[in-house]
Amino acid sequence: MEEKGTSPVTAFDSLFTTNKIQMLKVLLAWIPPSQQNMFAVYIKFLELQHALTLLHRPGALFPNSRRLSADFFSGDNSDTIELLDELLPYSSQAEHFRIENMKNMLQNMGRIKEMMEMMEMMKEMFPDGFGGGEENPMGGMSPMDILSGIAGMDMSAAFDSNSS
Repeated sequence: MEEKGTSPVTAFDSLFTTNKIQMLKVLLAWIPPSQQNMFAVYIKFLELQHALTLLHRPGALFPNSRRLSADFFSGDNSDTIELLDELLPYSSQAEHFRIENMKNMLQNMGRIKEMMEMMEMMKEMFPDGFGGGEENPMGGMSPMDILSGIAGMDMSAAFDSNSS
């Protein structure tokens, strides 16, 4: 069996089993193959029964669970990226590709947000902009032109839509 990042899975599995159920799982390998199918179903039934019992206890399931931020566009996405990283070992090749694309998109959105915050700060520091006078070492370039060159994209449209 391939090794996967199993801490969340192990925590779930250990919560929804008992020592007696684990003993039955060990016993399963020792009984005749003709009886293993029904015995496996019986074990799963016991796990379901145990899970239903746990669900009736308030706060019994993962009381210290982590929460995802719901605001993808202005919030901190590190929790979502962490979740996507935890899902990667269980994904198919196609799912892996999509998850990596989602992670890249979220990381890029975070970078754009940081750049926009920097631009806002520069606008506050230099309300007249970078005019192009003799004392201007930037030679008439606006902060937007500078950041667009760094980011490799036209940031002015994104910034203008945010400030309105």
